[in-house]
Amino acid sequence: MILTNKSIEREKRALQYEQLLADEHHQLALDRAMILDFVYLVAANKRRSGEYNNSRDDLRVKAGELLSKLNL
Repeated sequence: MILTNKSIEREKRALQYEQLLADEHHQLALDRAMILDFVYLVAANKRRSGEYNNSRDDLRVKAGELLSKLNL
């Protein structure tokens, strides 16, 4: 098979696109993990004393940190 400059460039672009998709997929997986961690934190059961593990103010701060990490 004869490779022309055009076909070489096309293959390069295809590889770059695949790498871009892989990077985005990885970032989405990390974002999803952070969101799930926060949801589990918010949904935590009460302690035996009847109090929750995190106060509303603590959760607000953690939510703000999460949103800033996600660039939202």
